[in-house]
Amino acid sequence: MWVLLSLCGALGQAVSMALKKKLLQVPRINNVIGFVSFLVAGIIFAFIQFSVEGSFWHPDLSLRFWYAMFWYAGLNVLAVYFMYKALDLMNFSVLTPFMALTSLSMIIPPAILLNEFPSGIALVGIIIVVIGSIIISKKKKGDNGKPTIRGIKYFLVTIGCYTIAPTATKISIAESSPIFSSMVVHLLISLGFLLMIFLFREKNMLRRVIADSKLLFIIVLAGVLIVMENGCINIALKTGLVANVFAIKRVMPIFGLIIGLIFFKERLTRRIVLSAILMIIGAVLITLF
Repeated sequence: MWVLLSLCGALGQAVSMALKKKLLQVPRINNVIGFVSFLVAGIIFAFIQFSVEGSFWHPDLSLRFWYAMFWYAGLNVLAVYFMYKALDLMNFSVLTPFMALTSLSMIIPPAILLNEFPSGIALVGIIIVVIGSIIISKKKKGDNGKPTIRGIKYFLVTIGCYTIAPTATKISIAESSPIFSSMVVHLLISLGFLLMIFLFREKNMLRRVIADSKLLFIIVLAGVLIVMENGCINIALKTGLVANVFAIKRVMPIFGLIIGLIFFKERLTRRIVLSAILMIIGAVLITLF
């Protein structure tokens, strides 16, 4: 079950990243995207929480939950903020190989804090997924999406945050429930971006987005996709190992490829087929072992 949920999370991430990249063509919209999309996600999770539990609150929350939630929300705000900054400067195809490497670095925190270790064969599967993701993201000749020093620095911060955050996520879920934890963290992340809107004096951009129904619709849709992405992943973390769940999620480029083939009429090349086969093999090894 956790495998299907992880794949749904990967699909949600592929579509939401495509939408956000399109939105980031508008100058100074980064923090507004974060505020509105995560607020929408938090509200949807709140409705789900009330529908399932009959209450917006979870009883008997421990200090460990709030400690994990502090890191969970804080690291995600930093990760998303610096990822948007990096996307302003570099193509997403250039950044994807860096993100793929988190599947390996992510093994360390849960091993230390949760005593979670993937099996030897699952570890091989994770490495194969990383290789496949890097191959599928290799730049085409003539692509001018060259990495910049500043863009790489921004994304290294993102990678650092995303290496540690999933472990805090699993702790907060274990101390409450996947839906309640998702509700709280998305509302807190939204609040973090709202503070940045005031800090960087971007209230005019917020008013512009609210007044532009087309722009607002796209951001709200991004929020719905965040629910699909993070809701599925958080439920998967209830039973799956952190490293395995997020390694499966890293097959996201396959869904990006499918979207490109269907909607943008992109060509299918040997490199793309090879990388897709590698990621599928890696995912199977992670799933079965």
